[in-house]
Amino acid sequence: MSAVSIIAENIEDCDGQVGILSGIAYLPNEIADFIQNKVPSFKLIYSKTTSSKYYGNTCPKCGVLSGDFHLHSEPGAPFFPTTEEEARMLYLKPVPINEPVKVKAGIGFGIGEMILEHAKRI
Repeated sequence: MSAVSIIAENIEDCDGQVGILSGIAYLPNEIADFIQNKVPSFKLIYSKTTSSKYYGNTCPKCGVLSGDFHLHSEPGAPFFPTTEEEARMLYLKPVPINEPVKVKAGIGFGIGEMILEHAKRI
């Protein structure tokens, strides 16, 4: 199953740190549309665990949410690589935006740079 995460390189007031977004409650339409055109199973969905809606990865066959905690929060998880080898298993696709955007999401720091350096660009 394909899974999506968003890496943000230029975050206001974060001293140049690269962040990985999770629990994304709001995305501008142009970004959501761009991602959903590539991976339709990434959508705004209700999570019983968090009692909230967020953009998450769902099974393309049955629609079940694959929660962000399992994808982002445990070392070795798909979006929490602990080695360069794990980061090389990821793919990056830049979102074509030319102006600042506002999102509503959680943000994690510490591994974004490794992902940007080692993931395959498509």
